[in-house]
Amino acid sequence: MVADTNVELPAIIARAQAGDEMAFGELYARYARHILRYMYVRTREPELSQDLTQETFIRVIKGIGGLQYRGEKMFLGWLYTIAGNVLIGQTRRQIFASSLDDTMDVTDPRGHEAVSSLFERLSLQHAIAQLTVEQQHVLMLKFFGDMTNQEIAATIGKTEGAVKALQYRALQALQHILNQESASTESLMARAVGGADAS
Repeated sequence: MVADTNVELPAIIARAQAGDEMAFGELYARYARHILRYMYVRTREPELSQDLTQETFIRVIKGIGGLQYRGEKMFLGWLYTIAGNVLIGQTRRQIFASSLDDTMDVTDPRGHEAVSSLFERLSLQHAIAQLTVEQQHVLMLKFFGDMTNQEIAATIGKTEGAVKALQYRALQALQHILNQESASTESLMARAVGGADAS
C-alpha cells in the first residue's frame, strides 16, 4: 500500500475532479502498479494487463467526478471495483471472439490449452459475478487490495465480524458455483474438441 498519501491524496483527487490532468497523472503514478499487478495475476499476460490497466484509468477519469472521498482505503476499493468490471468485460470479449474464430485448432495441444484456459477464466468470472455486490467487493479488497479485515470493515462500513462472515459465505458460494459449473465446462470442452475432430 501507499503509505505517504493520507494528507496529499484528498487534494490530488479534488484537483482531478476539477479536471486537472496533472492530478490524473499523479494518481496513475501512485496506483497503476497495484492495478497492473491485479490484472497480471488474473490474466498472466503482460501486454493485456497493461491494456486493461489503461482502460481502468480511463474509467477512473470518467467516473472520478462522482467520487466522495472517505479515505485511501475506500479510494483503493473503488479502483479495484472498476478494475474488476474491466476484467469481466475483457473475459466476455475473449469468449465471444473465440466462439467466432473457426480457425482455432483445438486438436493442437496448444490450442486445446488456450481454450481450456479461456473456459477456466470465464468460469471464475461468471462465478464471481453471481456473488452479491458486497461479497465481490470484500473478496477483491482482501485478495487483491491486500487489506486486513479491519481495513475492509472501515472501507465498506461494516463490523469486522460482518466482513469475516461475508468472506466465508462468498468463498463457500464460489466453491459451490464452480463445482456446479465444472461439469458443464467439461461438456463444452468435449463438444469443442469433438467438433474440431469431425471437421
